[in-house]
Amino acid sequence: MSAPIKVLIMLIVWLLYSLLAYRGCIQDCCKGGEDTIIQQDSALNLQRYPIDFQWSKEAANTNQGFDDLKSKLLAGMQDGQILEITGQYFEDEPKPDGFDNMGFARAQAVRALFPDIPDDRIKLRARLMDESEGVRNGYFEAALFEWIKPEEKIAQTVEELDDRIIIRFPYNSTEREYDPSVDEYLDKLAKRIASTGETVQLTGHTDNKGAPDYNTKLGMARAAGIKGVLTQKGVKADQISASSKGQEQPVDSNATEEGRHNNRRVEVRLIKKQQ
Repeated sequence: MSAPIKVLIMLIVWLLYSLLAYRGCIQDCCKGGEDTIIQQDSALNLQRYPIDFQWSKEAANTNQGFDDLKSKLLAGMQDGQILEITGQYFEDEPKPDGFDNMGFARAQAVRALFPDIPDDRIKLRARLMDESEGVRNGYFEAALFEWIKPEEKIAQTVEELDDRIIIRFPYNSTEREYDPSVDEYLDKLAKRIASTGETVQLTGHTDNKGAPDYNTKLGMARAAGIKGVLTQKGVKADQISASSKGQEQPVDSNATEEGRHNNRRVEVRLIKKQQ
C-alpha cells in the first residue's frame, strides 16, 4: 500500500474518532447541565404548608393538605358558632390599600377560601408576629382559626397568648380595667422577673378614636402605667422598656365597640436573659 493511501486512511480514522468523541462530550455536557438544574431546585428546599404566604404579599396560596384542613374546619362548625380567622403579619411588611395592616388583608384572603361559610359567621382579626430568619425568602404560615360562640367570647382583661400577654383598657383611659386578675397577673409577673432576670417589653395600643398623635401619647401612658405598677412591686426599672404604637397596629375591627375594646391594650412580652 502506497504512502499517500496510508495517510488518507489515517486521516479518515482520525476524523471519525474526533466526530464520535465530540458527540459524546456534547451528550455528557447536556446531561451534566440537567443534573445541575435539578440540584439547584432541590437545594432551595422551600417548605410549603396547606395555606401559606410570601413576604409583603396578602395572597393566600393553597397546597397539599388544604382540602383536609378545610374539611376538618367545616366539620367542626356548630350552631351559633363563628369562625374567627386571624391573619398574621410582620412589622416591616407594607400596609395594603384598604386595610389597617397586612394581617387583615391576609385574613380576608383566607376568608375567600371558605365561600360555603356565610359572612355573618366569620370574624376577621390580625396579629403581629416576630420576624424569623429567612422568612423574607420563603413561604410561611400566617393564618389561625378558632370556632367561637359570641356570647362566650367575652374579652378578658388579661389574656395570655403563646408569645405575649394582653392587658385591656377602658375607652380614653390610662388606667387598666379593675379586675382582680390584673393585679394577680402583675404580682406573678414581678416575682417571675425577679427570679429569672428576664426583661419586659411593654407596648401600648389604642383604638382609632381621636387624633393619631394623641393616641400615640395615650398608648405610651398606658405602657408607662403598667411599668409603674411593676416597679412598685419590686421590678428594676432597667428591666422594663415601654413604647407605644398608638392606633397603628389594631388586632380587631374599629367599626364595633367590641373591636375597639380589643384594640385598647398593653402587650407584655418577656425577653429571656442573655447567657
